[in-house]
Amino acid sequence: MPQTAPPDEERVQAYFRHRMPEAADLRVTNLHRNVGGMSRETWFADLQWVEDGATREESYIIRADHPDGSVVPHPLEREFKIHAALQHTDLPVARPYWYEEDVSWIGRAPFYVREALEGTSAPKELYAPGKEERRRRIGRQLAELLARVHTCDWEAAGFGSFMAVPETAEDCALLELSFWEQVFRADRPEAKPVMAELFSWLRRNAPRDVERVSLVWGDVGVGNFIYRDDEIVGLTDWEQGHLGDAMKDIAFALWRGLDHLIPREELFEVYEAAGGPKIDQERIHYYTVFINAENCSTSDHALKGFLQGRNADITMARLTLGFPWQCQDQGLREIGYG
Repeated sequence: MPQTAPPDEERVQAYFRHRMPEAADLRVTNLHRNVGGMSRETWFADLQWVEDGATREESYIIRADHPDGSVVPHPLEREFKIHAALQHTDLPVARPYWYEEDVSWIGRAPFYVREALEGTSAPKELYAPGKEERRRRIGRQLAELLARVHTCDWEAAGFGSFMAVPETAEDCALLELSFWEQVFRADRPEAKPVMAELFSWLRRNAPRDVERVSLVWGDVGVGNFIYRDDEIVGLTDWEQGHLGDAMKDIAFALWRGLDHLIPREELFEVYEAAGGPKIDQERIHYYTVFINAENCSTSDHALKGFLQGRNADITMARLTLGFPWQCQDQGLREIGYG
């Protein structure tokens, strides 16, 4: 069955009625797609039903791959499993409900449903004039939450059942590096000698002194958490989560401009005070190079779909044609070129 048409209210309503048989007179009052985010489609479904004689209203999120596949080369089920495992920690994340592989329900598969947290992820609300104190509070909270991510008991939560577990300090980098090298070599649309240089440097310089194996969020930055007023209520975008070195998340936070919320010195201070592993500037530098190489690999993976005619989104093509050159330039500068 083709998966090109977007989900419609009638089919989504039928799915929720199937999953929630106890909800009388259930109906979808609003269905709309989130315009932000590139990796996968996110749909908001507002539901109304009668329960114990009272009318209830709740919002849910439907996560699905794009019709031509995911931008991030990880299966959607892995993202669902991460959300399920995070329920065994004290981290604020949305509760996942159902993972579905039957395309006949909403015209897309696979997809999964999770709760919708009340709040916003919009950067403009944080960077608006006069919001300096809010930015500082949010920045400090995120630093504290990162410390909790990196010190959570990932073994007890079950992450080792579906994620590769580093056996040595070097594996914290090398397991992920091997994955992204394979993605790049499978999807590259053209020769990129710069990438060979970056991957070679990363393999030679993999950190050999890592304090602990941590759960790594994988994509830390403004837009990837939900906040309400001055409080972070949810961490989102876990599709690149893995087990490895906490300093990769710190590098990603800085790469994506978290120091525009609070100065990096304050970020480091709050993070360590909250129990996070000791900040290591050399490893942050290493993972800054890593992130540029990883983002090139992700971009080529997305561009492949456009070049093969599976994705006609010109916005995606524009991003994936220009972004890798920026990342290659930054990566080369980090290892001493230019």
